[in-house]
Formats: sequence, C-alpha cells, structure tokens
Amino acid sequence: MSSSPKVAILGSNGFLAKPVLDAFTTTFKEKVDFPILVITRSAKDKVSTDKIKYVELELIEENLEKLYKALESIDVIIELTQVTPPIISIVEKVVSHVKPKLFIPSQFGTELDKTEEYLPGFLGIKDKHSETIRSFGVKSIDIITSLFATPGAFLYEIVGSVGVDAEAKTVQYRGDPDLKFPVSKLEDIGNVVAAIATNPNPTELPNKIRIYSDLVSQRQVVETYEKNHNVKLSEKETISAEESLKDAKQRYAKGFSFADFLFYLHTILALGEDKGLGFSSDERELINPKQSLWKWGKF
Repeated sequence: MSSSPKVAILGSNGFLAKPVLDAFTTTFKEKVDFPILVITRSAKDKVSTDKIKYVELELIEENLEKLYKALESIDVIIELTQVTPPIISIVEKVVSHVKPKLFIPSQFGTELDKTEEYLPGFLGIKDKHSETIRSFGVKSIDIITSLFATPGAFLYEIVGSVGVDAEAKTVQYRGDPDLKFPVSKLEDIGNVVAAIATNPNPTELPNKIRIYSDLVSQRQVVETYEKNHNVKLSEKETISAEESLKDAKQRYAKGFSFADFLFYLHTILALGEDKGLGFSSDERELINPKQSLWKWGKF
C-alpha cells in the first residue's frame, strides 16, 4: 500500500478497541486515511468525529449487503470481535467479497501450533479462520501476543492463570514459579496493529507476527497482586509441569470447557519455552526497530 490506507475495525466493545484507535489517532496519525470506520453492534454512547466514524451494523446474515457497501473502499480490515462460528462465517463472507489488501484477525493470544502437539485443536478455530481468509487471496497477518497484562484486569485482578484463588487467598504454582513468560500490554498491542496496518508493503511481512511487552514469572505476578491488594497469599504445594500436562490432557479428552480456560493457560505457561508461551520467533524489531516508534511497556 503506497498511500495511506483506509482502515475499518470490526467490533468496538472489547479490550483492544480503545488502544487500537488510540494508536491510529496518535503515534500513527500521519500514516492513515481518516476517518477510521468502526463497525459495531451498538453505537450507543459512541460519538463519530473526523477521525473515527461509527456505523451500527451487527455482523449477521441479514446485514451482508449493508456491510459490503460500507466496506467497499477499505484497504485494511481489523477484526476485534469475539471468535465464534457465527461471527467468523459473516466476517469471511465480507472479506471474500470486499477483498481488502490486508486482514488482521482476532488472534492476539498464544502460539497455537505449539499446543497442537498435546492439545490438538485447542482454539483451532482461530488458525482455520486465518487460513480461510488467505484462501481468498487476501493477506492475513496473525498477531501473537501471549498473555495480556492489563491493570484492572488480566494478570493484575484476573490471576487464575498463575494459580491464585483470590477468595481462598491461596496460590498454587505449576512448574517453576520463577520461569519467565512473555506478556503484552494493551497499548503495545494497539501500536503493533496500527504499525502493521499502515506498513506500505504488508504482503512482504510474515503471516505471523510475535510480539510482547515484557517477561515476567508467576511469582512476580503473585507478588504484584499481593502488594496491590495488601494481602499475603498462602502457598499450596507446587504441581509439576508434567502433572499439569497430564491433567490437561485428561480434561481436554472429555471436551473443552471454558470454565477450565485459565487452568489451560496456567498449564501452557508452566511448560516452558519449547511447548509453552515462549515464542518460536520474535518480530518485535521488525515492527518497532530499536523502539524507534514507541517504547515497549513494562509489567
């Protein structure tokens, strides 16, 4: 894309919508063709400006023609919706029809091909979605972020993924409590999305971009939680990574339950770099060379 791209975002109510829009309207404001189009299920309390235009359109079959028309001149589509079969079906029809130059799917998580070995098909709907988009001849770039680190939410308040039981005031580590794993601040993810969307040659970028803000350990997360909440957690006996994996396989064999999601994340991070949350590659320098565009956040 030699000129500033016209960008559309699908979804406005999740954790990433604000940091993505903030990145476009600050750090990358000279590189995008405003206004950014935001397709949202509900535009209540959202005000359009010269930089952001909200369009209230639910991603359902009945709205396909309206979606085609709204997105007909768009160069980049960024998906920030929930990853569910009904929504994915509509998004794929839209992308197939509009044929943007770039599509950024709602990946933003773990490197799923690593978990395929021991939890086959775990969140596989995401990888299949990206592959389907590419089959249309559209460049699709997965952004892999590992775990979110979000004050007021993930790894600060929502800490089940490191074994904290807030109600019981206990923590049960899995694997080495001091083993570090990558985490990403939402502001950094927003900047990465905007950097990729405004790249003049997105087709030359790899299909998978792995980034992170900082490296932390389970113990660091727990100590931060204790400090922020003025509490001392009682440590239960540590469960080995091997025992955790055995348990995960047994649970998964009975069918995936979202109630076990934090347990699965805890197990994956306990497995270490080769099988866990560590990345097989690191594209941080490719996207933000020597932190020349912005400074990576810290936990």
